Amino acid sequence: MKKAKVTALVLSYNEEHHIEECLKSMQWCDEVFVVDSGSTDNTVNIAKRYTCNVVEHIFEGFAKQREWARTQLPIKNQWIIFIDCDERVTSELAEEIYNHTVGINNIDGYYIWRKQYFFGRWLKYGEAGKGYSLRLAKREKMVIGNREVHENLRVNGNTKLLEHPIIHISRENISEALVKLDKYASLEAQRMYRTGEELYTTNAKSFTWKNQVLKHIFKYLPGKPIAKYLYDYFIKLGFLDGYEGHAWAVCQGLYVFLSYFKLWELKRGNSTIVKEK
Repeated sequence: MKKAKVTALVLSYNEEHHIEECLKSMQWCDEVFVVDSGSTDNTVNIAKRYTCNVVEHIFEGFAKQREWARTQLPIKNQWIIFIDCDERVTSELAEEIYNHTVGINNIDGYYIWRKQYFFGRWLKYGEAGKGYSLRLAKREKMVIGNREVHENLRVNGNTKLLEHPIIHISRENISEALVKLDKYASLEAQRMYRTGEELYTTNAKSFTWKNQVLKHIFKYLPGKPIAKYLYDYFIKLGFLDGYEGHAWAVCQGLYVFLSYFKLWELKRGNSTIVKEK
């Protein structure tokens, strides 16, 4: 496959079970940077097999980590793609990106949909279904929102949708899934405490107007965790994904509960939340 003039930025922390397959799928990129935040397992050694651009930087939140990488690393390409360790880029997507980034065009960023696998099953329904996020953009055009987690990437310019997906491999056992869920809920609670915003911020632009309206409604809903579960499982048809769809919807409701409970702890001054890597 031809090398695309694209720089991949991969954030890592103790991802020895996922990073190798991720980096294997990124060999079509002209340049790959791995930004590690102090892994204590074999993550860094594995990463060095696939790229000489492995750097360490203290973790201060996903948005700040990506912004530091974008502005401080000696990136040589105009185009940047953000990829997580538990994601893979298919050969079809790689070819599509190559075709859209070669030469000159008037597009400044591309939305890519994520094909979500949960305990080995592709979730076609629920909120895990076909959702787009901005992942590929021109370096000087991109703007990274100031969120600790689930940061909002935007571009000052024209955007377009890509046809092929990124593959996302969710944690393959419930213990890993709950650890990740707890970590992200802690970061969300800290953000809500710091900014006074809701879990789903209405000032962050959504891909569709419908999602923007739903954020405003969610802000005033009682029983938010239950509402989140019911929305994912019934309204978004998550039940069509079988038991895995049920488990996913439960995790989404639990995530909402933990985020607001940790916020309540912070407001009471007795939180045990610590800074996560």
